[in-house]
Amino acid sequence: MGNFFDGYTASAFRSILVVAILLIIAIKLKSFEPLKLRQNWHWLTGMLIASLFTWGPLYYAILHAGVGISLSIAYASIVIGMFLFGRLFAKEKFTKDKALSALMGIVGLVLIFSPSVHSFGLIALVAALASGLSSAANNVFAKRIHYKTTQSTLVLWTASIIANLIMAAIFAKSWQSFAWHIQWLYLVIFALASVIASWSFIRGVKLIEAGAAGILGLLEIVFGVLFGVIFFSERLGIIVLLGITVIIVAAAVPYVKDYNAKHGTLDPE
Repeated sequence: MGNFFDGYTASAFRSILVVAILLIIAIKLKSFEPLKLRQNWHWLTGMLIASLFTWGPLYYAILHAGVGISLSIAYASIVIGMFLFGRLFAKEKFTKDKALSALMGIVGLVLIFSPSVHSFGLIALVAALASGLSSAANNVFAKRIHYKTTQSTLVLWTASIIANLIMAAIFAKSWQSFAWHIQWLYLVIFALASVIASWSFIRGVKLIEAGAAGILGLLEIVFGVLFGVIFFSERLGIIVLLGITVIIVAAAVPYVKDYNAKHGTLDPE
């Protein structure tokens, strides 16, 4: 989409499309629930505050620092943030195997994106960091909120609409009027992918620990690289392949110990 949209306006438009799709799904499945504001108001407030710093800063970072370094910092901070906020708000333990998994995941990210790092500005890097931590906080709040998956996802994206409208107004951003530009089609595709990705991730964090979900989320980078090979004929260097391998191993580490505890052992005798 490039510079066709501003970060906050693009995020607001995308969030509106996502909410519209989720509303259709919720109506079809009759999955609306009571808001239970007395139980959920602090998580809803947290979602709104975190959403102020999620998508706009990441959009800015990608445009000014590039995809590689921006996503590296954002995803590394998501992993760290999921462990941190999971500990603070969900009372999850930070074990040695999780620490090893997080470290391996960050190393894998560095290996994957190191070939694409050239020059970048400090503001863009701070924006990527803020986006990652905010995204991690939002995911933990979605885990803690007293709704099922569909309504939790709907509430999350509604908070995103409000937050991005507020930030667009504060920074006096201009709004693109609708016309038959290809960027609008990209935005619609982006929204459709966001519905599937966000619903699946929120469903996941309601079933497993937030920290483990953060590590598994790094697989998004792996599939992004693979889709680049499939759809854009991109070639992978040895360093990138090594990074992919490290992330896959990192995603598996927390579950090897859990499997060993419950079912015996995966270690060779």
